[in-house]
Amino acid sequence: MFEIFETYQLHQVFTEFENFRNAFVKHNDLVWKDYREGKIHKDVLRVLRFQRTLEDYQVNDNDLAQQLNKDFIAISPAKATLISGTIEILEYLKSKQYIMHIITNGFLNIQQIKIEASGIGRYFTKVFTPEAAGQIKPHRAIFEHAVKSVNARKSQSLMIGDELETDIVGARNFGIDQVFFNPGAIKHNEKVTYEISDLLELKGLL
Repeated sequence: MFEIFETYQLHQVFTEFENFRNAFVKHNDLVWKDYREGKIHKDVLRVLRFQRTLEDYQVNDNDLAQQLNKDFIAISPAKATLISGTIEILEYLKSKQYIMHIITNGFLNIQQIKIEASGIGRYFTKVFTPEAAGQIKPHRAIFEHAVKSVNARKSQSLMIGDELETDIVGARNFGIDQVFFNPGAIKHNEKVTYEISDLLELKGLL
């Protein structure tokens, strides 16, 4: 994000980088919510988040929004940062011969770049995206597609995720156990199978 801020001299609009980042995060979350609910198409999502970010500061420039989005997609996936303990827990799970897959609402081409950049591809067998499943989390169709595609049993499957609504509630409604990774100790009233604040806590569960 900071590279984009500097390249396009966005300090002229937002004054400070934090203003730009905070506005983007707000609108990115909102348009992803609309996307999950089927209100907008993925191509609209990509540009709309920047359009609304600029509009917060009275800038109506669709061409600039499209260019910001293009650069964001090109730059951000290659800067993947892993959560503390990620490689250690993946090595542990692999040593236990767990077969691991990824179910994501992200777009396949972007996810492939992120996975390669973060060096975790060797741990996962398949990546399931809305493009293949025809639905996004928390819709049961994407979980059903994933389970059936790998000939797994629901009773032997476990969803690990940090998004309460999309990952945990979606998996629960489909009928598979869940681990809610909640490092920020977000308060909630949802019923979950397991809840952890550190990835390494998985060693006590699996």
